[in-house]
Amino acid sequence: MSGRPLPRSRLDALVPSLLTGQALVSLVPATGDHTWAAGAAWDVARAAAQGDRRVALVDLWLERPTLHEVVGLSPAEGIVDAFEYDVSLTKAAHEVDRVFFIAAGTVTAHAGDLFANPRWRKLHGGFRSEDALLLLYLSAGALARLSTVPDGLIVLSADGYEPESSIGQGITAAMERGIPLLGVVRERWTPLATAGPDPRAVAPPPGRISAATRPGVGAGASHRRARPVVIAATLAAGTAGGWALLVRGAEHRAPTPPARAAPAPRPAAPPQPRVDSLAWTVQLAAYARLDRALALADRLTADGITPFVTPVTLGPRRGGTVWYRVLAGGYRTRDSAVAVRAALWSRRLAQRGQGDVLRAPYSYAVSGTTSADDLRAHGIPALARDRDGRLLVGAFETPEQAGVLEARLKRAGVRGTLVTRMGTTP
Repeated sequence: MSGRPLPRSRLDALVPSLLTGQALVSLVPATGDHTWAAGAAWDVARAAAQGDRRVALVDLWLERPTLHEVVGLSPAEGIVDAFEYDVSLTKAAHEVDRVFFIAAGTVTAHAGDLFANPRWRKLHGGFRSEDALLLLYLSAGALARLSTVPDGLIVLSADGYEPESSIGQGITAAMERGIPLLGVVRERWTPLATAGPDPRAVAPPPGRISAATRPGVGAGASHRRARPVVIAATLAAGTAGGWALLVRGAEHRAPTPPARAAPAPRPAAPPQPRVDSLAWTVQLAAYARLDRALALADRLTADGITPFVTPVTLGPRRGGTVWYRVLAGGYRTRDSAVAVRAALWSRRLAQRGQGDVLRAPYSYAVSGTTSADDLRAHGIPALARDRDGRLLVGAFETPEQAGVLEARLKRAGVRGTLVTRMGTTP
């Protein structure tokens, strides 16, 4: 295995100098432990943001975004919405531990187009002109499709990676493309094969960096109190001009008296998955017309697949346009959903390559004598029933995403309860 070892416990000391002069760096997991990789990505970002440099972290693992879970966020919009729907990222950018975080956002069926978008080259140049750092968390396959060539690559793997593996070959292909491998973040590193474990190499809990080694907490931190709009303006415009204006404004504030460094607050624990929920599903399509979505859902029903049609809004900048996602089934694990997607391909119920696996554990349950046909007449796409006989409507990633459906239920005078799909109220 090649690449400079970066023990996770020493990122504070190693990362700032390693990323000096870099404007865009890709963080590529080379492990099946996505929870560990997401925590390591946050550690890299926090370490890079120790000084006065502004750092943005973007979750481009679109098939299975996890970065928001590390810090306990439930974002509704993110980078997909900015690229596909022209949504402003002012509200989507969250400042966490001095890192401006942009989530993946809405599930997309056009991930390849997003990676190939020429805006990435503009963003790259904008961050370079402002001596800022853009960190992209993505797979080796997605990196190969990115329209710009990052200044560097950091691999995330607790035990290192093998160049002969499929991920290793993807990393090698990235290096052949001209992307230098800056290092490999590992859980720990033993300098010599005969030496015992380095006592300094014990990693902190996921999502944390030792506050004792963080410089600049106190007086220096007063110069970096920029709002999330700083990064949002950079991403939305494709250049860093708006950022520069905001930063200059921040630098002219009255200085804050020096304060003694205080331990960084422990980030919120990531939300635990509900064990009683059939959380995973496969999105096959999205339509602007409900009748088209229901037609596909009815075909799935005829072939023995339980469908969900989910109305979601694209946001105010798109005039509040509602699209209808067609989702196939509810499954306990992601692997089960992936297997069902493969079965859909083999049965030619979906084209090969079609279908995004996502976690959408919430549905609205409607009790009483209201029929599915009555609900459909009010634009409420009820299709399936739970084990208690209630009609289920939609499958949502977050409770907030169900706002469109909640409003339609109220207008129709229908009482619904937001539940996880085994019938438990969240």
